[in-house]
This record gives sequence, structure tokens and C-alpha cells, in this order.
Amino acid sequence: MSDILVQAEGVVKRFGAHKVLDGVSFNVCRGETVVLIGSSGSGKTTLLRCVNHLEKIETGRITVNGYLIGYRQQAGRLVEDREANIARQRRDVGMVFQRFNLFANLSVMDNIILAPMKVRGESRQIATARAEALLARVGLAEKANAHPSSLSGGQQQRVAIARALAMQPAVMLFDEPTSALDPEMVGEVLSVMRDLAQDGMTMMIVTHEMNFARNVADRIIVMDQGQIVEDGPPAQLFDRPAHVKTRALLAPAR
Repeated sequence: MSDILVQAEGVVKRFGAHKVLDGVSFNVCRGETVVLIGSSGSGKTTLLRCVNHLEKIETGRITVNGYLIGYRQQAGRLVEDREANIARQRRDVGMVFQRFNLFANLSVMDNIILAPMKVRGESRQIATARAEALLARVGLAEKANAHPSSLSGGQQQRVAIARALAMQPAVMLFDEPTSALDPEMVGEVLSVMRDLAQDGMTMMIVTHEMNFARNVADRIIVMDQGQIVEDGPPAQLFDRPAHVKTRALLAPAR
């Protein structure tokens, strides 16, 4: 089995006349933590959303676990797949957003077990047992019966991480997961993500937390104007950045 878990080839995405992604290609191997950085509008969040087919691409292809995401081959070209197939593909891709997107009317436990029961067809007993283990993992075992409104932002984001993990994804995508948090809550979320990296979870992370990127990432991808301008290990990019955009982004953290 190939070590490549996520592969993008020549991905192009437009919003109207604006080309947001301009021929982007990259690989993410199993167990890698890859951090995407870049200035606002560089295309990093759009790229992350394309991996989960939350945004449709114009040309190119993205595969996860060896399977095309969002499209299928037909008569020598790619056509958008059926929604049922896309939903099945998304089971391999967990995503955590800037906002927590928890169901306010459900308890923490019910937020976590809903998708495994509805999408994977798991019994309540099995889904609940996994949810309890995940809540303990993110330090919220005592909050199973609480509702989101009673939790801090950091606690809600940790529940969102547990909810994504409950689907047993092959890769986790994080879109600036700490940007909506008060500063004192950022550390508790980054700590959970750091533990996931140490446990070998494959992750793609968009973040402005440069110290976290330097200490946790296996690779850092630098984006500018819809293209990857530099890609390498943190030590290389922080200590010997080759591109002017990388130097500008990392200068405060060096």
C-alpha cells in the first residue's frame, strides 16, 4: 500500500474570474502533519475545502486513500460523482472549522455519536463507547451530558475535534481551529492537536500559530496567490527560507 494518503495534481479553482488555486500539486503521506501557511487570500483554506469537496475544482484531481474525491472517471474524463458516493468518500476525511458548528439542541455526547450512527450505521452502544474514549482523550470526560452553550470556546472546539475523530477518518483537516478562540483557550486546543500528531494521525492544518507549526509540523507548505511557493520541513523554512513570501511570513517567529 502506498504511503501517500492525500494527493493533489494540478488543482485549479476559480471564484468567478478570480483563480483562487492555480495548478496546485502536493502529496501528504500517512502519519504526516502538514501545515499550510500564507497571507489572507492565498488559497490555503480553499485548498483544504477542496480536499473534502466542500469546494468543487475546475481542473486537476484530488485523491484520498487512493480514491478520487468528488469525481469519477467517465469516458476518459472526470465528471462529478453522485452525492451518495461523495458522502461515502467524506467518511475518510474529518474536518474541524474555525467555528465549532455543534448542534446547540443536542448534548455533547449526542453531537459526537450522531454521525457514526447515521452515516456508518453503528449501534448506540458502540458509538457511545467510542465517544466516551474520545472525550477522555480531549480532556472533557465530565462534559458528556452538557450542552454546547454551557461550554467555553476551547471546550466546544475540543468537542468538535472529538466529533470528527468519531468517524475514524484517515485524515484530519483543521481550518484555523484557534482563530475564533480567546488567547487563553488556544493552548488547550493546540495541545490536543499536538497529541494527535504524536499518535500518528495524518493531518493538514491551516494556522497562523507559527510556534505550533515549527514544533509540530513534519512539513510546511507556503502558499501565495493560489500557488505553492515553498514546501519543506520546519527547520529548513524557518532557518533557511528560500522564497521572499516565506521570509516575510516567518520573520516574526524566527
